[in-house]
Amino acid sequence: MTPVYSIAKIFTAAAVLRCLDPEREIGAVAPVPARLAGLRVGDLLTHRSGLGDYGAWPEYRRDVAERGDAWSEEVILERVELARPGVFRYSNPGYLLVRRALEEQHGDRFFPVLRRLVLDPLELPAHPFASRADWAHCTVEIPVGVRAYDPRWVYPGTFCADVTDTAAALARLLSGTLGAELPTAMCRTHPVDAPGHPLSDPGYGAGLMTSGNPPAIVGHGGGGPGFTLFAAARVDGSAAHGTMEARECDDAPLIRRCLAALR
Repeated sequence: MTPVYSIAKIFTAAAVLRCLDPEREIGAVAPVPARLAGLRVGDLLTHRSGLGDYGAWPEYRRDVAERGDAWSEEVILERVELARPGVFRYSNPGYLLVRRALEEQHGDRFFPVLRRLVLDPLELPAHPFASRADWAHCTVEIPVGVRAYDPRWVYPGTFCADVTDTAAALARLLSGTLGAELPTAMCRTHPVDAPGHPLSDPGYGAGLMTSGNPPAIVGHGGGGPGFTLFAAARVDGSAAHGTMEARECDDAPLIRRCLAALR
């Protein structure tokens, strides 16, 4: 069991679509800065809201590398760029906003909400990953330098789980465990311009990276201090595969491993 990092977006998107209308403006369902209030929930889930990311900010990279405490969410939301919607632009702040919507609508913290709405119904054993103390949930050896990382840097929210179990839960989602309409909505993909990407005809749906048009295989990657992961499944949920490296690295070989296992 390790942090799954951005693989959690699969389950965040599923939870949001179970309880919120994707056509609604985020400001109607969550406390957000006024300049972001008009962004559509569905556009945030598909990274098409125009909202930028913080991953390339030098100060962010420095403070993460030095294992400093995470900044306040307001610092991120005040600074993040906003362009016109309609074009794919991977945005962790976008998922920060939908995480807030889940918490606001259910009056609880992210992980308990996610567990009730999707993790437990999908039979995914998981634990929170929201503070340094939560490194204790990991079932693999964690170097001291990695354990010093503050999980609050993962602003969209994440959790600890086994990547194989996570892929299996994705397959259950796709096979209709949470209803047939949910996987249909999540797999409604838009092309992503990513030359040389291991996924053929790469695209992104709601919390899902997609391969093929229409999609044949879907999944998501995750990466952060200590780990790189990928979880994928056939779009009909008939098979799944998850893989992990205990280091930060390019995820292309992991994606290829998943594709080979599912073809």
